[in-house]
Amino acid sequence: MSAAIESVGTVFGTEIFLSHYEPDNAPEHNAGPAPNFVLCRDEKGNATAVYGDDVWDFNPYRPSAKRISKIRFDAVFHVGGQEQKALKSDAKHLLYCIIYFGGGGRIGQVSHSTINHYWRILRRAMLFCYAQKQKPLVGVLTLEQLFTVPTYLSAFIREQVTGFNKGVLSGMLLKLVSVGEARLGYKVLNPYEFELKNPEYRQTPLIPTRIYLNAINILSDLLNQAYQGVEGYEFFIECFADPNYGMSFAHQKGQKLGGRKNFRPTIAEAINDHALDEVFIGEFSCASKSKVQTALLKIQYVAKTVIHLYTGMRDQEVTRMPYNCLRQEVVRDQLMDDQGVVRDQSQIVSVLSTTTKYSGYKEGGAWFASDEVVKAVEVLRSICRGLAKLYSVELEGPCSLFLNPTIVGYSRRFDEVGAPTFKKTKLLMLNALTIKPEDLTELAQSDPCRDFYSEQEFAVGQPWSFASHQFRRSLAFYGSSSGFISLPSLRAQFKHMTLEMARYYSNNFDRLRTIFGYYDDMKNEFVLPSNHFAFEFQMAMPMSVANQLIADLLFSEEPLFGGTGSYAQKQKQRLQVGEINIFDVRADTEQRVKDGAISYRPTLLGGCTKVGRCNSFLLGDYAECLSCEGAIIKPEKLMVAIEQAIEELSFYAEGSGEYQVVDDDIKRMSAFKSRLIDTVEL
Repeated sequence: MSAAIESVGTVFGTEIFLSHYEPDNAPEHNAGPAPNFVLCRDEKGNATAVYGDDVWDFNPYRPSAKRISKIRFDAVFHVGGQEQKALKSDAKHLLYCIIYFGGGGRIGQVSHSTINHYWRILRRAMLFCYAQKQKPLVGVLTLEQLFTVPTYLSAFIREQVTGFNKGVLSGMLLKLVSVGEARLGYKVLNPYEFELKNPEYRQTPLIPTRIYLNAINILSDLLNQAYQGVEGYEFFIECFADPNYGMSFAHQKGQKLGGRKNFRPTIAEAINDHALDEVFIGEFSCASKSKVQTALLKIQYVAKTVIHLYTGMRDQEVTRMPYNCLRQEVVRDQLMDDQGVVRDQSQIVSVLSTTTKYSGYKEGGAWFASDEVVKAVEVLRSICRGLAKLYSVELEGPCSLFLNPTIVGYSRRFDEVGAPTFKKTKLLMLNALTIKPEDLTELAQSDPCRDFYSEQEFAVGQPWSFASHQFRRSLAFYGSSSGFISLPSLRAQFKHMTLEMARYYSNNFDRLRTIFGYYDDMKNEFVLPSNHFAFEFQMAMPMSVANQLIADLLFSEEPLFGGTGSYAQKQKQRLQVGEINIFDVRADTEQRVKDGAISYRPTLLGGCTKVGRCNSFLLGDYAECLSCEGAIIKPEKLMVAIEQAIEELSFYAEGSGEYQVVDDDIKRMSAFKSRLIDTVEL
């Protein structure tokens, strides 16, 4: 938030650029601004944060769909004596200096959320300073004393600052150091001299395969259940404009409605009238009007999670989607011959449009939408139409796809349209997916540097705690691996989705930039947003190959044969006796995959690590794998191939060309088995 940048206001998640209503320019003198100095204005030019006021509201500048808390200087102390006023004045000046002179951030600004984090620390600091009044030898401290005297700051950290807040305090002190002594009037202590290290960063974990597949099935079933009401949500919800609609008869008796003939339908009758009986059951059941908002919130949550599941979009990229977010793009025009006959139909895909992160303001972006995503959006749009009528907002304007359903449960009306908060929303069916020992083993293999066994969150028997970003990382990993890694169950579940992803997120998809990007006026071209899922999908491929090579080859009990298979078998044995370290193996494998030295894809007889095209594979000559240096031969697969070839041989006439080819394959595979596999077993 800087005076040098044109301000941005938001209405229902859509940006409005304000060329006429900018914040007042920061004064050049060091004493601080005048009381009427404006720090923030809304899209109509109304001041929402004035330096002299006790409430600062930076919501017009937020790029997020979620509202942020107002900064309330008047809510720190219960009384307003001179000592409290002095602390409040100091806190205002420090926040003002950080906003205008602290610098930092991706584009030289401090974000609204960071300012709110700093305010929470300053609020604690104000309370700490005032609490010292109880100590006769200290008395009420000033913020200057707190941030310049090591003993005071150490006591504050020890008593008031833990975990994440240590990193916030460190960042705030660094900002104040950057502001400088000349402007503040004093020299702030160096945070590096105190124990203020940020908490250890931990990468978002992959969802274990078993839990992931069960979650896909559960979410698909719940979405299908919710989709049954797509024609009725709008008209059902708009009826709640009547505050008595859906109330019990006992409640309506006391409302003086003019007799039973004027009674509104109860919630059970209302659900039946709108043919929603098959929707509001089970996970979405609602026995009273007060439960309707919870049921709608759960439906929104399911639809939102499905979008995460199939697109890999981040949390705010989904919640910022506007009502008119779905559109169709022509990927390939139809092909016609000289006679005007269509030989190849045009290819059309559905895409979601939203806004992007990390740019300082919101830019347009788009993601590929599979059929499941389209269904989820249609459910959300139907609910949104009904809520929009209660909130009296226009759908064609800057209307968010996610409106808060709490308005259904209350008769009062809100001045401002809210966005739903899904943080505490839980689905019983997902909560029933508990962690098993094999899931924990898979987690440990996915990130060997992290000790999942010591984290209570991942203890065996605990419900898996789902987070939106887990779906992004898991989709990138499993989606990239399932196309060429031997995970039969995963492949069966993902077949449709991963084939589409491989097509639309591949490097050679020439329309990727125009469909999924935004037009950059400066560059005069379409640009793919740097945070787009396509890049994560691309970068997940080396990681998934390395992980699967290690999991499938080094940790499987089945002996391996063939060129690469024999080498892997030796490495497995060295690993078992402790001659080599799994961390070294993983690092080396990941690097070789990234460098293009090895690859991995399943074959009929096991796997192949050869890089590039295989002519034998293209011709269906799988027996060539037996003598290929890049082959991995698995005994079980070899036995199945021999049995299938013997069965196939019975269909051909003896002496025919087909008979001779299949017979030769059987002989070659049987000879390999006798020479190597049977010998090892003996």
